[in-house]
Amino acid sequence: MCMAASPPLALPWFSWYCLGMDATPFDLTPAQKGVLDALARETGKAIPALLDEALQGLQNQVHRRREDGTATAPTPDTPAAGPHAAHPPIWEAFIEASLDIPDEELDRLPTDGAAQHDHYIYGTPKRPV
Repeated sequence: MCMAASPPLALPWFSWYCLGMDATPFDLTPAQKGVLDALARETGKAIPALLDEALQGLQNQVHRRREDGTATAPTPDTPAAGPHAAHPPIWEAFIEASLDIPDEELDRLPTDGAAQHDHYIYGTPKRPV
């Protein structure tokens, strides 16, 4: 009795990441990219999975509106969705946050923190400067 060997389920030399993805015909704003990045970090889900969920929810909402007989176009008192409000630059957020730090705490920070960051983060010996 001869049994046929089944093909392997995983090929060690093949990665799905080497396959190209179709380019989208639109660009996301920096704010939209930021929202996606934040949601991906917060939920642990990949951005394509988040987009799938969002599009599915939007599709369900449109279908419900059609079934309910409500208009799919925005009403005059409902503004159309515009670009998201821009966030302040990151350095402004750091400056604003640093204003709340007492001077005594700032004086305790190392003056060579950038040059010796491995020492302060990982505990490695200080490098000669």
